[in-house]
Amino acid sequence: MQGAARQALQAVFPEDNVFGREARVEVESKRAALQREIARNWHRLPEPWQTAARPKLFFCAEGLNDGLLVEAWTVDTLQSRLQSAWAFFDFCRENSLPEDVTRRTVPLRLDARQRAFRRGEVAISTVRGEMQSLKLMGLALFPDRDWGWMDPVLKLLKKQAAWQPSRNDGRIVDLAELRAAALTCADVALRQHEAAAAHKPRIRANKLARTGLALSLLVNSPIRRESLATLDLKENFDPGLTTLYLSPEETKDKKRDQRLLTRDLRRQLQDYVAHHRSVVAPAQETALFVGSRGKPVARGYLSQSLGDQCEKLFGKRVTPQVIRNIIAGFIVSQAPEQAALASEVLNHTTPATTETYRANASQVQAGHKLREANDRGRVTSGAQDTPRAKRKVRTRRPVRARRQGRAG
Repeated sequence: MQGAARQALQAVFPEDNVFGREARVEVESKRAALQREIARNWHRLPEPWQTAARPKLFFCAEGLNDGLLVEAWTVDTLQSRLQSAWAFFDFCRENSLPEDVTRRTVPLRLDARQRAFRRGEVAISTVRGEMQSLKLMGLALFPDRDWGWMDPVLKLLKKQAAWQPSRNDGRIVDLAELRAAALTCADVALRQHEAAAAHKPRIRANKLARTGLALSLLVNSPIRRESLATLDLKENFDPGLTTLYLSPEETKDKKRDQRLLTRDLRRQLQDYVAHHRSVVAPAQETALFVGSRGKPVARGYLSQSLGDQCEKLFGKRVTPQVIRNIIAGFIVSQAPEQAALASEVLNHTTPATTETYRANASQVQAGHKLREANDRGRVTSGAQDTPRAKRKVRTRRPVRARRQGRAG
């Protein structure tokens, strides 16, 4: 509204500088902000690291004689690597560990970050970035020390990060596509099972059916990955396989949960138990997901199989956590006023997550209002969207045809 008013005033009074600003707010440069951040957090570095870093983190007033790291790295890179080092040494002090990057302190830090990952507080890619930044900072300050022992850790974290895609990777997949993919897996697996005459083809059909059922359970009843892998036919389902029960230990909010299964999910579950699971499960086994050796499937393997299948179908890995994010986004986009419902469906622990979805709902509402206002404005002004003419694509003849043409 303020911009529209300025435009109207400029049209009526073209000689006045309506859009001019007499006083501009001085914005601090990223370099100056980083310099202040380093001075404020300098005490978080151990004394040997301070001694090694002091000449390399020198900021010249004219920018002509900066320290080696200030000159070699960008402001963002230097800031990220310093923050990783500060956080690592804070962890060492809090746990009474030696304040240094060693073969003893790094595994303990990784254990703590792994626990944070299981709580959903950090991503594996973030942990790998922290370890990579820590190694590069140590290599820059202490080049004479051996830092190659961290390479296997970084390689393993990189492999694990590939199995845990970011939220942006999952946004290309729609909830309806996930539901259709799960039903397709079940139908294909059932046909493979009926056509198989040997044991190995039925094992492959069992894996496909198991993956499709796990996807359906996550889409229709978004439970936690740990709860999904430990589902038990006697403990978590009624005899007719129509209702899913979750104990307080299986939910993040520590409350008992009960969810009715849809008709398609009931049929898929019954087909899996009657045809595929019976091929591999011993008589005394009650776990829902059973592998080829007759034992319950590990939660990591189940998540990996689901990600592999989604990568084949959509070109992107979609893990259980990504599916939960997709469902939350779907609820917010379809009913922004019911944003708190997302936290109830997903059994979130703290109200802070609900506030995040509430903020997303406000953004969705604002986007809808802006789109509606733009549509009304185009109708009022008589402007209509005209499709742009497609650019003619010039095709080239094969090399052999061009050579024959020149020879002729």
